[in-house]
Amino acid sequence: MPPSLTARETRKAARAAITTLERHDLKSCLFGSAACAIYGTENREPNDVDLIVLTDMDPEDIKDLLASSNDKFYLVPSTNPRNTYQVLWFSLPSPRGRGCGRGRQGRSCKVDILIPGLLSIPNIPPRRIVYVEPFDGIPVVPLLALLLLKLRGWTDHMEDRRRRMREKVEVDEEDIDELLQLAVEEYDGVHRNKARWMPRWFVREAKERVERYVEAWPDSADFWSELGF
Repeated sequence: MPPSLTARETRKAARAAITTLERHDLKSCLFGSAACAIYGTENREPNDVDLIVLTDMDPEDIKDLLASSNDKFYLVPSTNPRNTYQVLWFSLPSPRGRGCGRGRQGRSCKVDILIPGLLSIPNIPPRRIVYVEPFDGIPVVPLLALLLLKLRGWTDHMEDRRRRMREKVEVDEEDIDELLQLAVEEYDGVHRNKARWMPRWFVREAKERVERYVEAWPDSADFWSELGF
């Protein structure tokens, strides 16, 4: 087994994708576990990059664009032959003395590309994108939206019939609990009433998921209330 990726390596892949897209006038922002780590979660190291590109382009076209514009990016077919999409990877140098991973020349980081409208991702106004010190070069999803997207992932994994997806539930809960605490105790101004850019449908769906989460984890109720839910 190749060694796990570090947070620094995932940030390197994220920066490369973001700057390459910027050269094509495409704005993007990080979400998922890598964004959680930038906000300060410590329960785990991120192992891939999840990037929201603020466009209506097809994600497969965006992957093609990255692979053709930066030779560090490359595409491989999905391991499931029924899937027509390709998986985007970013090549990383192998640490000295270690064997190669899945990349062409060493270790690699997977980069998932999504756009608003997929997986309940709202359209994020560029002015709402956040930069967190000391990672000023990496735009991230606003903290409350990140938390609510994590909550969406939790409910999806709870309902999935595949064992490998249901096994992600415990990690989702750890992410959510730590993000909740950070939002309430470490970051000022994180409240539903101060995030009026979020679409009504997104907030409505989030309220239903919050109720479900509180039912499962009653001790989280006060944190959600502090955020306006």
